[in-house]
Amino acid sequence: MRLVDLDLARYGAFTDQALRFREDARLHVLYGRNEAGKSTALSAITDLLFGFEHRTAFDFMHAASDLRI
Repeated sequence: MRLVDLDLARYGAFTDQALRFREDARLHVLYGRNEAGKSTALSAITDLLFGFEHRTAFDFMHAASDLRI
C-alpha cells in the first residue's frame, strides 16, 4: 500500500488540511517545527489504518463523532 495524499478534514487541530506525497518517491520524511503537527499526522495514519479507538486524544477541537481523515 502506498499513501498518495492524506486529507485531514477534521482531526486534532487540523481542519481542511492535506498532505500530498510524490507517487514516485521511495521514502517520505515529514519535518517541521515543534508543535507543527507531525505526530498528529502520524496518529491520523494509525487511526486510518487501524480504526479510531473509543476514546481519543484528538477530539479537543472537533467532536469525536465528527473526526474525519
